[in-house]
Amino acid sequence: MQHPAIGHDDAKSAVTFREMRTSDLIACTSRNNGPISSPFVIIEAERTIRGKTSIEQRYYISSLPADAKRIGSAIRQHWAAENSLHWCMDVVFADDQMRARTGHAAHNLAVLKHITMNLIRLDPVPRKGGIKVRRLIAATSDAYRAHLFGLV
Repeated sequence: MQHPAIGHDDAKSAVTFREMRTSDLIACTSRNNGPISSPFVIIEAERTIRGKTSIEQRYYISSLPADAKRIGSAIRQHWAAENSLHWCMDVVFADDQMRARTGHAAHNLAVLKHITMNLIRLDPVPRKGGIKVRRLIAATSDAYRAHLFGLV
């Protein structure tokens, strides 16, 4: 049984049409519980940017009931949060400008940046300015760094 849903986004520079189909025909085998049924999801997106059209298909297996609108909403929320994190990392740490490419340098720097971001977000004291300002304060103030690390 298929459960279709159609979506449309009209952003400033791109127009995207999305069609999503779910099917509850997939049976997976679990070691402990035997066969289980999970919805198989296909999202086909047609996107037009400056007159160029591209078509992309994405595939998912979900633990949600095979309701295309509900699964589509969950997928969009996930990617919105993911994109928000990447946008914040680029604005605060200029991630897109990072040139570390040898060995494990890029991964190690990303881990340090995520730790820094999380520590700054956990600061309970309301301060003027965003994360970028707090990062600058942390870079220049031993007292603020000690506060973030919970040393005071």
